[in-house]
Amino acid sequence: MTTDASEVTTEPPFYMLPDTLRNWPYERIISPYYRAAQAESVAWLESFKPFTPAGQKAFNKCDFSLVSALTFPKATHYNLRSCCDLMHTFFTLDEHTDILDTEGTRFHCEATMDAILHPDKPRPEGEPIIGEIARQFWKRASAYAPQATKERFVKAWRSYLDSVILQAQRRDKSRYICTIEEYMVARRDNIGSDPSFAFLEMSLEVDIPHHIMEHPFIVELARDTTDMIVLANDMCSYKKEILVDDADYNAVTVVMKNNNTDVTGGIQWISDTHDDIVEHFLKVRDDVLNKHGFPSYGEDMDRQIEAYVHGLGQWIRGHDEWNFGSGRYFGDEGLEIQKTRKVIIA
Repeated sequence: MTTDASEVTTEPPFYMLPDTLRNWPYERIISPYYRAAQAESVAWLESFKPFTPAGQKAFNKCDFSLVSALTFPKATHYNLRSCCDLMHTFFTLDEHTDILDTEGTRFHCEATMDAILHPDKPRPEGEPIIGEIARQFWKRASAYAPQATKERFVKAWRSYLDSVILQAQRRDKSRYICTIEEYMVARRDNIGSDPSFAFLEMSLEVDIPHHIMEHPFIVELARDTTDMIVLANDMCSYKKEILVDDADYNAVTVVMKNNNTDVTGGIQWISDTHDDIVEHFLKVRDDVLNKHGFPSYGEDMDRQIEAYVHGLGQWIRGHDEWNFGSGRYFGDEGLEIQKTRKVIIA
């Protein structure tokens, strides 16, 4: 018996997402202020009309307030609103610069930097609207922040902007593929985690001096957190990016090209690397909390450090939940994909 070729069905390509947090000790927590802060922040952003009506609708579907509610679950209403504004500023800048060349990207980025440095200065005529968005966001958010936290944010924002400009430069080079190390170095800034960690401090209402935040153990924990965010984000965003032929700047593609492997091989390499980072993070976390090679700074400061360390752990869980719970990468299929781990590229 022969089979008519028209009756043969071929399953579309797919990849399986590893359960990278199967041994992660932090559970999903969401802020009770989520809906209220979301409504306020979305209304604030929409007042600038940064997108077309259809573009704004698509932007809102990604629910960038949800990532704040999941990663800053202990924030007060005021601070959570500021965290939502941060995410909206991040992703508005991202959407606006994704289609620009290097000079256009630089112009937008420098507008935000000047606004962060001078939040009381009126923005000049003709400047991209992202300048005023950044000014208002930071003026409100920084009003009650400790000085050290504000200084860390400003420094981190500069590094973040430099990485956005670098990404545009590589985009201009026409399908430039980094080495894995080049990619991770740039992406650690580009993912925006360091500015977000300053907001983690604000959400926890801690005031930790620079010399403690610069301790090698704390630096390692922040680096591990960032790398886990990058790797998890890129595995989830790969489908969205490959479908629009924009996946060159993605860890899956970078690993595939450098290791001469396919999507499955790239995902497996990332999964194995993520497992190693999880193990390292939890070991260093325990060393900090149990004072193994890490000093005590007094009861009150130790409590603040502990809150921050646990905050980093919660951030990882929250970010993972947002990858599936928002419409950013998987549309309405996110929660089902979170269960099945199967991502169909179609």
